[in-house]
Amino acid sequence: MHLRFPFAEPAVVAHRGAHCCGHDENSLPAIAHAVELGAHGIEIDVCNLADGMLVISHDACVSIAGASIPLSALTQNEVGALLRSGELIPVEVALDLIRPASTFLCLDWKGYGDEARVVRRIGEFGLGERTIVSSLQWEALTEIKDRRPNLLTGLSFPAMPGAKDRSALAPRDQILERVRAARADAAMLERSLASPSMVAGLRQRGAGVFVWSADDAHTFASLVELGPDGIMSDAVHQHLGFG
Repeated sequence: MHLRFPFAEPAVVAHRGAHCCGHDENSLPAIAHAVELGAHGIEIDVCNLADGMLVISHDACVSIAGASIPLSALTQNEVGALLRSGELIPVEVALDLIRPASTFLCLDWKGYGDEARVVRRIGEFGLGERTIVSSLQWEALTEIKDRRPNLLTGLSFPAMPGAKDRSALAPRDQILERVRAARADAAMLERSLASPSMVAGLRQRGAGVFVWSADDAHTFASLVELGPDGIMSDAVHQHLGFG
C-alpha cells in the first residue's frame, strides 16, 4: 500500500481504534477490532515518556492515586507498574498489530522532542509508505520532514472554543498558509472547519484532507459529501457499510 492524495473515495478511519464496540479508546482490543472490521485506516494517539519511550495515550498525563501526573514526570517504578497493568502500552505493540493488516496508520503525535524515534519506529515496522503522522505542532512536522521527506504528515486544526461560525474558527487562507509552512501533506480538520471551499482550497494545493470525527450516520453522510480523503469515525462498524 502506498498512500497518494487524493484518495479515490473517502476512507473510514477508526478514530482511536474501533472503540465503538465496548473497547476502550487507544486500547489494543480497539486496534485489533478495527483490523478485524477491515477499517481502511486506524488512528492512534502517541506520547513520549521522559526516557523517550513512545506510548499510546491521548493525554500527556496519567492518573495515579487520584493525582494527575505528567508522563514526563513518571518515575521508573511508576512506568513499570503502569506497563504491567496495561495502563501504558508501548507503541511497538500497536504497530505490530497493524503491520500485517491491509490498513493505513494515522499516528497522531501528541509528544514533542522525540520525532527521530517516531520516524525510526515507523520505518522499523515497514509502515513508512502507509503512515500519516499528524500533529498540532508544525515544528514537529517539519522535523519529521527533515528526517524522512517521503513520510506523509498532516497538520491538525481543532475548533477554537467559543467560536460561533466557521470564519471565526479559522479563516481558510490561514489554514492553507499554515499547512504550507509546516510542509504538511494533509490537513486534519475538526469537522466544524470543513466546508466545500476549504476542501477545494486544500485540493488546489495538492494537500490531502481528513475530517474528525463522526459518531453517527447523519454526521458521516454530511462529511462524505465534502469529499475528503478520510473521515475519522467513532462508529466504524456502522460507517464501513455506509451506502
